[in-house]
Amino acid sequence: MEKDCLICKQGFNRDYVVYEDAEWLIRHSEETNILGYFIIQTQGHILDLAGASDKECASYGPLLKALTASIKELTDCERVYTFSLAEAVPHYHLHVIPRRENFPRAYKGRGITAYPTEPACASELVEEICRRMRALLNRQSRLAVN
Repeated sequence: MEKDCLICKQGFNRDYVVYEDAEWLIRHSEETNILGYFIIQTQGHILDLAGASDKECASYGPLLKALTASIKELTDCERVYTFSLAEAVPHYHLHVIPRRENFPRAYKGRGITAYPTEPACASELVEEICRRMRALLNRQSRLAVN
């Protein structure tokens, strides 16, 4: 744990957490109005997957597959984007974002990184999608979800 790391400090809404185990945590993003935008983050402080343990690597693929399949089912999106930059917060986290058909062209593909971060989604909508995501993740993968 790094004392100055925002992720290590757990500066996010715990109500938005849909999965947690010893290696990984999945939560809905609080920084966008894209409903179904989730973040997978390591429980330990590593910069990227080069620093991941064998156990983290072994569980990462199945977890990402289950999340992606659940996002597709939940949001009926055309694509699911994934990326990790770790420039602002040097702690491994992966953005997993549904891209629906009606997305403005400017925000498709690489343009997704310019998508406005405000206003955030209404908390009641996020809480509902998180409730549904917990159920889907459990069904998709038989993961032990909160």
